[in-house]
Amino acid sequence: MPYVYQAGVFTSIAINLGLADKQFQDELRFVAGTAASYTKTARNLIVDSMDSSSTDANTDATLVLSQAVRNTETSLPAQLDPVYSGTLGALNSYFNSVVSSNFRDYFNSKSADRTINFVATTPSSTGTGLSNFRDIYRRTYNSELIYKLHERTTGGTFSGTSGTFDNAGALLEVRKFGAANNTGTISLSCVRASDGGSDAIVLSYTAGILVTYTNAANLTTLDRRYLYVSVLQLLVCLVVEQVLRYGLDKNIFSIF
Repeated sequence: MPYVYQAGVFTSIAINLGLADKQFQDELRFVAGTAASYTKTARNLIVDSMDSSSTDANTDATLVLSQAVRNTETSLPAQLDPVYSGTLGALNSYFNSVVSSNFRDYFNSKSADRTINFVATTPSSTGTGLSNFRDIYRRTYNSELIYKLHERTTGGTFSGTSGTFDNAGALLEVRKFGAANNTGTISLSCVRASDGGSDAIVLSYTAGILVTYTNAANLTTLDRRYLYVSVLQLLVCLVVEQVLRYGLDKNIFSIF
């Protein structure tokens, strides 16, 4: 029997909530046929109804009316953005009741049954739904879901800016899978969300340890949120099975 806390079921729920939210967000765009465009057209019609023969009373009343419609127009984002925030709260209540965890921390990708690819892009409806679900989560909790940013399976130096997935800034965790032959280090250059600058972070590893989860943090500050890892260098002797993954988790550094 499928339950809400099962990864496959929750993935489908997230996709559909994201697609539903997209319908509301599309209504905020000033293109033909949206709520925003219709409201603006109505306001323009009200303003254009005044002419040189308009009485003072009509002019005053028309200006008050046009401002009221303008207020409706500008309030649309505030009205529509939080539509599904209550739904996420209800989901968290369910998870806390059944599995004693909120859904974000429950799906931490540390086991197969708790892994969801929140950045899947195919088919297109899945990609659209999950992208918008991540947006709902950001707007509601000012945080990020747990998902993989990059994966590296060989040594040497890696650089690139892919895999940001509209991340607004998060704390990073490096997850190393497989044993190293020797003690060594992994060097990261992490791009700060606050100002676009970089922090150099060096992580040390001990030979023989199979799986490690290490915070990628600059110890000179208590709170470092990064957009992505721009450069990564493995300075450790790897066995073939070793896989280095890193990703983001704004609150507790959990990602791979």
